[in-house]
Amino acid sequence: MQSLINALLSEYFLPFWVLLLVILIERYLPWLDKFHPISFIKVLAIGMQAKVLFVERNSIGQQKISGALACIVLLLPFCSILVVFKYLSVYPVFFEALMLLIALRFKDIIKQTYRVTAALAKQQKMLARHALSQIVLRETQKMSSLGMVKANVESVLLRYSYQYCAVIFWYLITGGVGALTYRLIYELSLCWNNKLLRYKYFGQPVRHVVSVLQWLPSKLACLSIVLAVNISQGSTALFQRSSYQCNHLFILNLCGASLGIELGGPAYYEKQKVRSSKCGGSRPVVLADNTRTIAATDRATWVWLSLYFMGCALSFLVTR
Repeated sequence: MQSLINALLSEYFLPFWVLLLVILIERYLPWLDKFHPISFIKVLAIGMQAKVLFVERNSIGQQKISGALACIVLLLPFCSILVVFKYLSVYPVFFEALMLLIALRFKDIIKQTYRVTAALAKQQKMLARHALSQIVLRETQKMSSLGMVKANVESVLLRYSYQYCAVIFWYLITGGVGALTYRLIYELSLCWNNKLLRYKYFGQPVRHVVSVLQWLPSKLACLSIVLAVNISQGSTALFQRSSYQCNHLFILNLCGASLGIELGGPAYYEKQKVRSSKCGGSRPVVLADNTRTIAATDRATWVWLSLYFMGCALSFLVTR
């Protein structure tokens, strides 16, 4: 028994315990959005584009160059400071955990989902639209109840893949500095989303970078949801051609198929209709699918943790 405890407390399992502790803290620690460091980055990003972006005057090439330079100017000082602090830190494990905690922020998405669900349950559509608008880019003013639930489910699945699993992936590969750097790049891509006309070219450079960084972790996130929810239904979507049109559809098709609900379809961005292929399952969404989706992401997180724990155990056994 003592040998087992010693093994679990060894250096091989330390990264697992750090990850587990940070996940639990992020889930239960109340941290107001206005006091979170990520919010500060958003303010800087919005201020930066206001200074350098002049759509009427700049050519397409100039807008792309401005977007790339704005990303570098914002990220380089932060990344340099993070590296220096990590190097000088007396307790590097604590510093790594703190960076992961900052990068892993996902609780606000869950909170807004519960608000949307509660408002729709009371038929308070205006309140539901306002809550939904905090986590989606698309226009919500004219959405039906069905449209709001579908948009909410899609947002949770996409954010879980890009904002949660991708952060954990880069933490396991590169440590806290890499995880926080990825999260900052991702937040810039959200602030300068090229689905909006004014950022169509300005946001392209950071969009290309973040797409490369998200490609593999988003695939692993989808597979974890498939394993956690319904393997037989989710695995069929792997062999459908529509899953490989883009990363966005891959996530929605596999996760929607696992949950058995239809996702995708048209959406409005700045009064412009953007068509997207319908995917996933065959059943239309219902209000209960909001909480089902959150439960699916919770189970998928435990899949990640279980696999990582087995990886740590394997490393320990191999090196004994």
